[in-house]
Amino acid sequence: MISKNSLLMCILTVVMIAYLAFSLPVTADMARRDTLTGIKVNVRDTLMTHFITPADIIRESGVDPDTLPQCRRSVFDLYSLKSRLERSDKIQNVDVSLLSSGKIFIDVTPMTPVARVFEKKKSYYINSQGKKISADIRYHLDVPVVVGHFDSIHPAQRLLPLLDHIARDPALTALVSTVCQERDGNIIIVPTIVGHVINFGDTADVADKFARLRTFYRKVAPERGWQTYDTVAVKWRGRVVGTLRRKKAPEVILPTVSEATGEFDFDDAETMTDPRTVAEGMAEKPKIAEPI
Repeated sequence: MISKNSLLMCILTVVMIAYLAFSLPVTADMARRDTLTGIKVNVRDTLMTHFITPADIIRESGVDPDTLPQCRRSVFDLYSLKSRLERSDKIQNVDVSLLSSGKIFIDVTPMTPVARVFEKKKSYYINSQGKKISADIRYHLDVPVVVGHFDSIHPAQRLLPLLDHIARDPALTALVSTVCQERDGNIIIVPTIVGHVINFGDTADVADKFARLRTFYRKVAPERGWQTYDTVAVKWRGRVVGTLRRKKAPEVILPTVSEATGEFDFDDAETMTDPRTVAEGMAEKPKIAEPI
């Protein structure tokens, strides 16, 4: 006859076996579900600059996608990953989350460069907030080039109001090829329209200066000829001033990092008066001052 103790032991053994038969597969499934399954990157490149790609993001993250299945979700440090990506000079905003599928999801808004700066022997991009973005030979962005002399008094960041205004206007983006800053801080714009340069002066009244320049292109240049002036200045408030060309326009070679921007002299300039007066055909005939 089986004793009560023996019967109890048999029951406990059966219960233990049943528990193990149920719990082991469940535990294995839970362990499998706790591992990461991959990484997904979304780049919000609304301007289609292709400045940074998902592959670049993964490389910047320091995460090896091949080893992710060996990592547990519960212990993976998403905060450290986000902090690492935020230190990148090519990323403006980043969000990192874990999807129900076990994938790490990285949502990135890249920096948007507004110009490329050539300063002495180094080159970098700059965004509208003045953040420097390292240049890479793997890509090239069609943004205005900034060259010239930069120092603590006239840093490259000083040009941001001008560059930001250009970046927000597709027509100006197409017009402006190069922005040059001279030693005294005077700003010279080299347009894609060959034959002249634009003396912009400083970054004050940017919108008004471009409005006057548009008036010159629409009303004055077609009337007097596109090769009449070698310099068009909008630096003085309310006026457009043109320097008459004394000889045939030379071939324009855009400045590079190793080329000087040159100095411009506007002493022998013809004052066109207010653009509205010119548009009405009331401007005086051009007068050329004696050569300096």
